[in-house]
Amino acid sequence: MGSNEILKRTEEGMKEGHKVLIRELIRDLEEKGITPAWSIDGKIRKLRVANGSEVKDFDQELKQHGLDKSDFCLLEDDVAKAAVSSIILIHKKSAKVRTYEAGNGSHWVLDLHLDLKNKLFG
Repeated sequence: MGSNEILKRTEEGMKEGHKVLIRELIRDLEEKGITPAWSIDGKIRKLRVANGSEVKDFDQELKQHGLDKSDFCLLEDDVAKAAVSSIILIHKKSAKVRTYEAGNGSHWVLDLHLDLKNKLFG
């Protein structure tokens, strides 16, 4: 087996490992009451803390940086008594996780823009 084949198989194994870890993370978060808005397959389930224009802006930001929402798992932590809710964004390929403050006048999409510009998920 050549070195290119070894590298290819290693990369595929790492991607599969990340998917397994993310699935376990999502399952654990769901047990704690934090439900995914975008699941592993990239389908929208529900959003409570982000409005429609934020979702459009989110999609636009990803497209401008050559990414797709299916590359991510987006979760919401909408604690009713908390002053601020959170959006948890997980990049499936790199397994990088970032939490953004959401609701109550926050600008989570702008924070995401800065992270994408700085190649946080790249």
